[in-house]
Amino acid sequence: MAKPFLFSDFLKLFPSDNACLSEIKKLRYPKGIPCKMCNKITKHYKITGRNAYSCENCRHQVYPLSGTIFEKTTTPLRIWFICMYLMTQTRTKISIRQLQQELGVTYKTSWKMYHDIKNLMKQNNSDLLAESEEVIKWTLFGAFEFKVVQRQDSSE
Repeated sequence: MAKPFLFSDFLKLFPSDNACLSEIKKLRYPKGIPCKMCNKITKHYKITGRNAYSCENCRHQVYPLSGTIFEKTTTPLRIWFICMYLMTQTRTKISIRQLQQELGVTYKTSWKMYHDIKNLMKQNNSDLLAESEEVIKWTLFGAFEFKVVQRQDSSE
């Protein structure tokens, strides 16, 4: 029997928004970030204070959250991850009101997060993005599985 994924495990694995962003980057670009300007996979550095990475050669910026449910959100990534954890690890269905209390966000925010995550699990066979050929499965906390795909630029 597999060891349960405890909240203490979650806290160690995702101590900050940067750790969550790094996880998404690793899943989205498993072979490295391809730079559109350099036309090759190059080393990218995290831009301080932003959810973006910059190419070390040409400074072209890449946003790993674009095209995901996290795009344009003002809610910290760690809160999103905690929400996914709570939605997958509770024995009974968690309510939006309970998410609001647990996450310390407004009802409107908890409603949006709840429905975005539920819709993600239902639509496109749980794909974060639907328009790609490269699909990476991500099983979060041993229970919540969705697929992350690397967006393919049509100009390539």
